[in-house]
Amino acid sequence: MLSERMAELRDMAADIFTVEPEEVERATSFVDDLGADSLLAVELLSRIEQRYDVMIDANDLAKMTDLPSTYKVVADAAGW
Repeated sequence: MLSERMAELRDMAADIFTVEPEEVERATSFVDDLGADSLLAVELLSRIEQRYDVMIDANDLAKMTDLPSTYKVVADAAGW
């Protein structure tokens, strides 16, 4: 079972990438498995920053390749 915040991130990514939440969970790469591009990645980053009131360094965007790595970047920025 996913934590509440992990589920929120999954749902945000699913909405932005226009896929089912389960696809986001299974994806090992947002780009390769879900067809996400840099514009969608920036949109996800923007939504995350607004939702959690955090600032994520642009260099960390490259680390956000799947759900677990995205969660780690956000958790580090938010101090979870």
